[in-house]
Amino acid sequence: MKNLETVFMGVDVSKRTLDFCIHDTQQNKSYLIKNSEKEIKKLFNKYASCSSCIIVGVENTGRYNWPMYHALIGMDIKLYVISPLHLKRSLGLVRGKNDKIDAERIMVFIKKHYGELTPWRSPRQQVQKLKILLTERKSIIKMKRQL
Repeated sequence: MKNLETVFMGVDVSKRTLDFCIHDTQQNKSYLIKNSEKEIKKLFNKYASCSSCIIVGVENTGRYNWPMYHALIGMDIKLYVISPLHLKRSLGLVRGKNDKIDAERIMVFIKKHYGELTPWRSPRQQVQKLKILLTERKSIIKMKRQL
């Protein structure tokens, strides 16, 4: 990147892939990458010259966000985790839905509202482990009920 303009990124998270919509220098670019820490770091390294001016919006999808969280620890990037309900209500009635369009809608939302939202902060290691254990417990209980 040549200048220090703010770069806005909207990310649609799924189990295997991440759809990025990136707005920089008055144009939108789309990327589709694997949902892995290595691939995420590789993409963000393209914008390494201005990591402090990158604003990322991602919809909260639970455990599928974890690779993104781990990749961004230690980077000076502002990450905003948006409630799916908040995003849906802010958009109103819209037509068409796929991952690429969702990423673009998240990018537009974060571009308009990032000043009103609280950035995501990495929880302490112990809290993170507890969350993982509680998620696994919930999954096991659900399987037990089904049996």
